[in-house]
Amino acid sequence: MAKIFSTVRELIYWEYAKLVAGRVAGRRQQYAFVNYVFRQFSEQKMSPASILVENKKLFLEADQCAYCGNSAELQWEHIIPLAMGGPDSIDNLVRACRSCNLEKGARDPYQWYAARHDLDGIPRLVLGKFLKLVFERYADVGLLDDSSNFKTNHVERVTLGQVFRAPALPPVSSGEK
Repeated sequence: MAKIFSTVRELIYWEYAKLVAGRVAGRRQQYAFVNYVFRQFSEQKMSPASILVENKKLFLEADQCAYCGNSAELQWEHIIPLAMGGPDSIDNLVRACRSCNLEKGARDPYQWYAARHDLDGIPRLVLGKFLKLVFERYADVGLLDDSSNFKTNHVERVTLGQVFRAPALPPVSSGEK
């Protein structure tokens, strides 16, 4: 039975819990463990690691493609393409071989891996950075916990990156109600 979510926060926590399960239990489909981690995130007993952890991993593995492990013709690649509105910052960059960079094109990791029929094959470094970026963006535009937006726009993991195509909402100052 598929997990039902009502907000983007829940969906991102679930995907991040699967990522943790892959690292700790060896498989992202270890659902008893995934459910446990998801509950810990949901109850604020745990929080996803800082993006600094992913950036440290990036520099430790900078001599190989984040997608296939190849070490030839490495380029900087935007996880969320600039064409989709992704930021031009280290938080949105990984090293990729020319072949993977060209094949991925102007797609985010979920879109690319969905086309390859391998949604659960996104490498840890790439997925960790992607989830943190979309989490921050949804929070910035006030849609992280908006259940009506979640339902209206049929948000799912392959459409999470679409939030970068939407214009940013102006920040709400603490004096506004």
